[in-house]
Amino acid sequence: MRQHILEISTPVFRALRQRAPLFVAGSDEKPGSTQQIVVDDDVYNEIIDRAIAKRKTIDDVFLEACARNCGRS
Repeated sequence: MRQHILEISTPVFRALRQRAPLFVAGSDEKPGSTQQIVVDDDVYNEIIDRAIAKRKTIDDVFLEACARNCGRS
């Protein structure tokens, strides 16, 4: 399966790291206002499709997913 790099803001990266620690490692954070994460092809396609369909940014899609899945843990 192919992998892709998505660039997200540092606050969204930190939210992902807090809510999905297995998905984003804390050691992956670099200095700066944006961070890069590596996702599989299917995740990439889902994120891009949702962003286009809902006319939202990639950050918004990740935050929406975090909020939706926060109650499931």
